[in-house]
Amino acid sequence: MRTNAFRFSVVLLGLPLLAADAQDLEVPGNLMMVNSTETAGNIVKNGVPFIHNFGFRNTFLGTNAGNLTMTGGLNTANGDLALSSNTSGYENTAAGVNALRGNTTGGANTATGFSALQNNTVGGSNTATGEAAMLVNTTGSGNTATGVFALGNNFAGDFNTATGLGALYGNTTGNENTALGVDALGGNSIGNKNTAVGTEAMLASFTGSFNTGMGYRALHLNWIGSNNTAIGPYALSGNMTGSNNTAIGYTANVSTDHLNNATAVGAGAIVDASNKIRLGNDAVTVIEGQVGFTASSDRNKKENFQPVDGEEVLTKIGGLTLKSWNFIGQDPKQFRHYGPAAQDFFAAFGHDAIGIIGTPITITSTDMEGILMVAAQALEKRTIEQKEEIEALKARLEALEHKIGHCANPEAR
Repeated sequence: MRTNAFRFSVVLLGLPLLAADAQDLEVPGNLMMVNSTETAGNIVKNGVPFIHNFGFRNTFLGTNAGNLTMTGGLNTANGDLALSSNTSGYENTAAGVNALRGNTTGGANTATGFSALQNNTVGGSNTATGEAAMLVNTTGSGNTATGVFALGNNFAGDFNTATGLGALYGNTTGNENTALGVDALGGNSIGNKNTAVGTEAMLASFTGSFNTGMGYRALHLNWIGSNNTAIGPYALSGNMTGSNNTAIGYTANVSTDHLNNATAVGAGAIVDASNKIRLGNDAVTVIEGQVGFTASSDRNKKENFQPVDGEEVLTKIGGLTLKSWNFIGQDPKQFRHYGPAAQDFFAAFGHDAIGIIGTPITITSTDMEGILMVAAQALEKRTIEQKEEIEALKARLEALEHKIGHCANPEAR
């Protein structure tokens, strides 16, 4: 046999023959075949097409890859049943058994891997790489899935990006989500515009939207909460339904589900109420900056002004138990403090004529400063009044001295 010869079995004249009738053929050069039609120019195995280029600049390799009735062109398929249903779809590339098998009119799709984009029908501009990646997609477009089962259940969602085993696996109709990591956003079904980076980040998300989770198991249990931001391993891992929450730092979290607009910043920081910000964990001893904390105090943003009795404030301050102390667990030789307990402060100043001020377990610096300013003002008023009394007494004394001196001097009569 010549080294440049082709050796294969053929069926003569396209007629069905017994295996014994097949002949081995040696081609000492190029194998010249016409372009594929339904009946000619094809290499057939076991009665079905195996290699052909039917249509406009199509290339198909694999048992029943492509088909012999399509109108679409510029397609490439390599694998058993790859692109086997394509009719008018253009510019598709399929590599793998069943890859893009169900595609009919969808265009500009790329599927690499066993059953990748298997059920896609009319979806376009999708890229699926990995076994069963975008397996059930039918009409979704503009998606990118890289990894086994990535976007595996998506059928109509658009413009999603999933990278990692099982990333965005549960997505069905959600749009514009980005998942990077094993099982990232794995449970998301119809949520939109979420971003998850890290293994199992936002794994349980179902309908929540506009969430960002970055870090191992960040927002791990979030189900329907929206507009949350979690950065760090396990950040906001306890949130399920709360929205507008922010956690930055390793295990920064909410203390319970259902919180809203809560913020925890720092490793182990736990925020325990809605509309609250927590900085650092219980080990933090100093919050430092180049400038002091600035609190909003614009008169135009305030209402329900009530007068405060300064003398009453002074009396209540006098009744407070004021000691030095340290927080439980902190080194008493390094971290001592002065001041009242929050329970005592709240009992004295926690209510006015309209409502509640503060809580029994916290003291705000603005309220403390306000009370001290009221007390200072009351003391200043006392000082002025005492000064006036002293001046009046001095005047009376001078008048009395003058009168006495006048009586004691006969010549002055």
